[in-house]
Amino acid sequence: MTMTRVAHGIRPLVPAAIYRMLWAYVARRNSNRWLESQGVFALALKVAEEFDYSVQTGIFQGMKYTRSAVLSRHATPMLIGQYERQIYPALIEASERTGLVIDIGHAEGYFAVGFALRGKRVVAFDVDPHEQRICRQMAKVNGVTDRISFRSWCSPETLLSLTRTERALIISDIDGGEIDLFQPELIAGVRHCDLVIELHAQTPEANQPFLRRFESSHRVKVIDHPPEAAGVDLIASLGPDAPRMAHEYRWKQQWMIASAK
Repeated sequence: MTMTRVAHGIRPLVPAAIYRMLWAYVARRNSNRWLESQGVFALALKVAEEFDYSVQTGIFQGMKYTRSAVLSRHATPMLIGQYERQIYPALIEASERTGLVIDIGHAEGYFAVGFALRGKRVVAFDVDPHEQRICRQMAKVNGVTDRISFRSWCSPETLLSLTRTERALIISDIDGGEIDLFQPELIAGVRHCDLVIELHAQTPEANQPFLRRFESSHRVKVIDHPPEAAGVDLIASLGPDAPRMAHEYRWKQQWMIASAK
């Protein structure tokens, strides 16, 4: 039995936080094995060294990456500075209305550390201890440790407590966990906040029931992932590998932008 099947099988038997931690480990292991087999990590290190481990463009230009962060995922789009660029306008617009950013599923810290560098107070959640360690390293290298509060499990009660007296920008990328977290009571409690949520249903049609949860409390729109890679010219030194290294390895991904009415 594979680890993926084991993770799915124990879901009814363990607390949600434990299941999510195990699922994060399995997903990261499987992804990184594939990336290693494709030579992605070796090429990413070449890019990182060429860039002096600094993000080159975009809203977090100048942010420093660590070697551990580069070897933890497909980091080249982040180093280019165009990772998930389609949501940047919504993120900047929402962040200008608040001093607080809540990042649920912070991973290596692209958004958590990035917004701390932009002067925001950040509360960053991730159930994976590996990701927590890397994000803390990223925060230290960038000199923003004092602006980030690191947490593990984000419960509805915790999120409501953080936003009870303050409008916040809430960013969520928790691999399907958004379905369980953002239930009607929580959505009503964060109706004064702006949310950017990565959606994980298999098809755009399957995302619709989740989107409808927010219709009475927020202005909702959906953003699709652009088909073309960005910043290929910045890594031209990789030759024929440049296009695939600039690509984010995703296809029909969608994001929900939910703005407070």
